[in-house]
Amino acid sequence: MPDWQQLDAALFLRINGWDSPAWDMIAGYGTDLGHGAVLALLLGAGLRLADPRRFPKNWLLIGLAALTAGLVAQGLKEATARPRPIASPELAVARQPLETGRMPGGRRIRVYRVGDPELAAISPTLTVLGNPHRYRAFPSGHTTGAFAVAAGLIYAFSGRGRWLWLLPAGFIGLTRVACGAHYPLDVAVGALLGSGVAVGFLRLFECFHGLASPPRAAVVPRPEGPLRVLMVAGEASADRYGARVLTALRASRPQIEAFGIGGEKLTRAGLACEGVASELEVVGFTAVLTRLPTLVRLYRQVLRLLRERRPDVLVCIDLPDFNFMLAQQARARGVPVLFFISPQFWAWRSGRIRKLADRISKMVVAFPFETAYYERAGVPVAFHGHPLLEDLAPRFESRAAARRHFGLDAGRTTVVLAPGSRRSEWHHNGSALLGAAARIAEVRPEVQFVLPLAPHLDAAQVRGEAERTGVRVICVRGDTHDLLGAADFGILCSGTLTLEAALAGLPMLIFYRGNWLNAIVAKLLVETDRIGLPNIVLGGPKAVFPERIQHRARAAELAAEALRILDDPDELAALREATRRVREQLEGGAPSRAVAEEALALARVR
Repeated sequence: MPDWQQLDAALFLRINGWDSPAWDMIAGYGTDLGHGAVLALLLGAGLRLADPRRFPKNWLLIGLAALTAGLVAQGLKEATARPRPIASPELAVARQPLETGRMPGGRRIRVYRVGDPELAAISPTLTVLGNPHRYRAFPSGHTTGAFAVAAGLIYAFSGRGRWLWLLPAGFIGLTRVACGAHYPLDVAVGALLGSGVAVGFLRLFECFHGLASPPRAAVVPRPEGPLRVLMVAGEASADRYGARVLTALRASRPQIEAFGIGGEKLTRAGLACEGVASELEVVGFTAVLTRLPTLVRLYRQVLRLLRERRPDVLVCIDLPDFNFMLAQQARARGVPVLFFISPQFWAWRSGRIRKLADRISKMVVAFPFETAYYERAGVPVAFHGHPLLEDLAPRFESRAAARRHFGLDAGRTTVVLAPGSRRSEWHHNGSALLGAAARIAEVRPEVQFVLPLAPHLDAAQVRGEAERTGVRVICVRGDTHDLLGAADFGILCSGTLTLEAALAGLPMLIFYRGNWLNAIVAKLLVETDRIGLPNIVLGGPKAVFPERIQHRARAAELAAEALRILDDPDELAALREATRRVREQLEGGAPSRAVAEEALALARVR
C-alpha cells in the first residue's frame, strides 16, 4: 500500500475509533446537515432572515454554485470509483459486522473488524453510523456541498466573522469520517473542491449578479479636467431623452467627455457610442432569450468602459434590468448613478424597488405618482416633469397646415395607426391594424389612414401589405408629435406613443398584441389592470381610454370599437378632455436641464 494510502487509512481509524455514545449521536445525525436538500432549506431560511433585501437572488446563486460543485464531485466519484472504507482492500474489513445496534432515534450502528494487522493495531474495529455504503467515496459529496455553501456565504458577506462559516462545514466533513462513510482524503478534497468551484462559479458571473461587488471606493477630489459621463440609453425614446440631457450637460460643461450606448440622436449630441441602442430593444421573456448573446456582449462592453474610463457619473435612461446590473457595479466602484425614467414597478415585479437603495444615487421619475414608491423604499427621488413635454412645441400654425405637410386631405377624418416601435411589434400587430383599417374604410370611406414609421420599418413594405389588405395607408417618418396633433383619432399600440398622443390632444383606442408566451407571463406577473400610460396617469376606477389586449385586439374588434367612438361626438369630446388632464399632471418645468443638474451634482468633484 502506498504511504499516502497508509496514512489516510490510519488517520481514518483514529477519528472513526473515537468511542463515545454522545459523539456517535452528534456525528450520526449531524452528518445529515450535509445532505443537499437540508443544505438548501437551511440556506434559504437563513438568508431570508439575515439578508432579506437580496433574497431570493442570494439563495439561488449560492444554491447554483453548490449544485455545480456537487455535480463536479459526482463526476469525480464515477471517474475514480474509490471504494468506501468498509469495502477497501487497505483495511480488509470483514463483510459481516461483528455487532449491530441502534442509536436513540432509530439510526443503525454497525461495527466491523479490521483485517489488516498493522492498521488493526490502531483500531481493531470500524464503526458505520447509518447506511453501509460501499462504493464511490472520492470525494465526499456532503463535504463538497457544505464547503460550497460556506464559501458562497463568505463570498456574499463582508466582515471577519464570515469565515466562521467554515466551522459548520468542517464539522460536517468530520462527521463523514466519524460515520465510517469517507476517508479523510475524501473529505479534504471535497472541501477544496466545494470551495473552489463555488467561488469560481460566483466570480465567473459576478459582473451580472453583483453578489459580492468589489470594495466600494471612496469618492475623492481630483485635479481639474473634463467631466466624464457614461450614458446608457436603450430605446428610441430613451435615446431622445438622453440627447437632450447631454445637450444640457454640454451647455454647462462644454469640455465634457460622454461615452456609452445610445442611438442616432445621442450620437449627434456628442456621445461616443460604444454600442448601438437598437440592439438593446427587447420586450418580453422570449425576446430576452433570443437576444441574450447580444445583451451579454454589450454589457461586457459597458463594464469595460466603467473599468477603463472611470466615469464621474453613470446616467442610465430606462432599460431597467440591464442598467440595474450596471448600476450595482458602478456604485461598488464609487461611481454615482443617476437613473432617469423609472421602471414600471407599479405594473409588475414591485418587489425590485426595495433593492435599489444600494444601487442608485438618485432616481428621476417621469410620473408624479412614482415618487411615493421610492420614498417608501428609501431611494432619493425627484420629479421634474415628463421629458415628452419638451418636444411638444407645434411646428405648424394650424392642423390644416400640418395635414398639408404630411400629404393628408385637410377635409377628411384622419386616423393614426401605430403598430409599435419595436421590431417584433409589426409582426404581431401589423396585420390586425391594417385589417381594422380596411373594415373601417368599408363603413366610413371618408376616413384616411396614416402610419408613423418606426426606424426599422420600410415604407414600401407597409404600403404593399396595406394594398394586399385592401386599404390605402400614408406612411410618415419623423415629426410624430405634429402628426398626432393633426389627426382626429388613433388606434395605437401601448407604449410611450400613447402618452405622446395624449399630450398632443388625440383621442385614442389603445391595444396590445404579443407573443402568446409573453402574454401568459404578463398575465401572471403584471400588477395593474391597464396597459395604456394615459390611463395609468389618470387613475380612477376604470380606464378612460378604451383598451384591447391579445384576442380582443383582432382586426374585427379594433374596427368595431374605433367605429363606435368615431360615431359618438360626445365620447370623442370626453376623450379630448381626458388628454388635457393627462398634460396637467405631467407638467413640471424643464426636465432635461434639471436632470443634467442632478448629474452634475452627483459627479465627483474635479
